[in-house]
Amino acid sequence: MGELAVLTWTFVRLSLLCLGGGLGALPEMERQVVSVHHWVTAREFVDGYALSQITPGPAMLVTVFVGYRVGGIAGACLGGAAMFLPTSLLTWIVTHRWEQLRGRPWAVAIERALAPLGIGLMAAGVYTLARTALVGPLTAALALAAFVLLSRGWLPPVVVVIAAGAAAWLAAL
Repeated sequence: MGELAVLTWTFVRLSLLCLGGGLGALPEMERQVVSVHHWVTAREFVDGYALSQITPGPAMLVTVFVGYRVGGIAGACLGGAAMFLPTSLLTWIVTHRWEQLRGRPWAVAIERALAPLGIGLMAAGVYTLARTALVGPLTAALALAAFVLLSRGWLPPVVVVIAAGAAAWLAAL
């Protein structure tokens, strides 16, 4: 199987893990693209994810970055499509039927189970990013400061990301 086919199939499977957002699929995505397929390094993955956070659109645009590294423009297009099309189609299908089904006991059980599952997957995503990104006291302090600022709602996320990047760059001089 060609590398672009493997990339596409990998991101199609990962897209179906995105409960509660793309952050839930991040640990497995990092494992697949770094450890299994060696498409990018752990540092490149974290940097690609950070860049996807400051671009307009979803954070899972990191798949476009990884796809580009694997197969140029074609890989970028396939990576993005493979990550977003399956869940978009599934969401469209489910939302058209859910109002009719949501009162049934099995549907109520599914709704109750998805919230803690999504929270757990997102926590695993945060851990995956922190494991690679927090490399010393400075990065840990920046992460803590960003957490406080973002949780208080004092500043827009893009300002916090740019300020943290500038602080880390200045500290490296």
